[in-house]
Amino acid sequence: MVSVMPLTAFIRNVKLHRYFGLPKNSLVRYYCTETLGDVIKPIGFTSSLFCHKRGTPRQPTICPHSRATVTLDPRVINNPQYTLEGLEDFSHVWLIFLFHKNKKKWLRTKISPPRLEGKKVGVFSTRSPHRPNPIGLSLARLDRVQDNTLHLSGIDLLDGTPILDVKPYITEYDTPQALLKDHDPPLSNDNSLNQNDNTSSQENTFRTNIDSKVNIKNEIPPESCIENCLCEEEINNGSAICTHVKTPDWIVQPQSPKLEVIFTPKAHEQLQMFSQDAKDPDFSLKFLQNSLEASETISAILKEDPRHVRTRNRTDGNFYQFTVDNMCVTCLFSNGLAIVTQVSNVKDFLIRGNQPVSKS
Repeated sequence: MVSVMPLTAFIRNVKLHRYFGLPKNSLVRYYCTETLGDVIKPIGFTSSLFCHKRGTPRQPTICPHSRATVTLDPRVINNPQYTLEGLEDFSHVWLIFLFHKNKKKWLRTKISPPRLEGKKVGVFSTRSPHRPNPIGLSLARLDRVQDNTLHLSGIDLLDGTPILDVKPYITEYDTPQALLKDHDPPLSNDNSLNQNDNTSSQENTFRTNIDSKVNIKNEIPPESCIENCLCEEEINNGSAICTHVKTPDWIVQPQSPKLEVIFTPKAHEQLQMFSQDAKDPDFSLKFLQNSLEASETISAILKEDPRHVRTRNRTDGNFYQFTVDNMCVTCLFSNGLAIVTQVSNVKDFLIRGNQPVSKS
């Protein structure tokens, strides 16, 4: 059902648009924005081994063993299993989701990414959850499709995350490096070996035209090109070929080095108690298969230093806790080391806000 704007609100918006000299179609856009709630709704929800924001990877593929399932809601999609037919032929999928834990009301225009050690950049140059529209994009490995459920790995999503859409990952379209190759347009549609002089003349003219276009492109100074990306249009189909991909240095070479992760003998012994086939349900893993995967997942999380950038220096020497699957991990940061001191059952801890706190 589409909501109708009250008459007083309509008159007020018309006056505002006239006063500020806004284009007429901006009022139409306002109507569309008002009705988005009736159009966009979650198609399903995530069941994940990360139940709390603390310790959840900031980016996908950091933890290859971090598994999750996305189950489509039959109340939203009739016969949801039919919508997944053919998806099993792809190895990875894009997940478009909501940052449902972002409860802050104000808008942040600048963000301090963890890799910049306190320096700020614009919110749209980051993947921060603090966005005007709290929508996220995540790449996950598709392990299998079962009825209306996707089984995924390498995820960075919290348990209960609403999913807005699922799209297949296609290398030819989604990876810029796939475009970094020669795309010479066909010079002739004649496949015969014997070509007459007229055809040769046309080919030479065609090559000359292309060369002239390339020379013109090369004369353009790099600073006048967006991100130094020279995109040449193919004459035949008009598709753009990007010949350069640029990433900021703070992404490629982060200022904060990766940490070395160490397990104490006590923590290592406690970790061995957890597995999927453990007799005690308190030590049964739901997503991770065994203690080895648990160890690798914990190490992958801690290597990236999951602490907030403002608290890194203050929390050196203090205990840090987070939950993974059915485990609550206690560790200590000191001089570039992340020392895991205890691995306990998650039931042994109370949750205050987003932070696990020991009962004792």
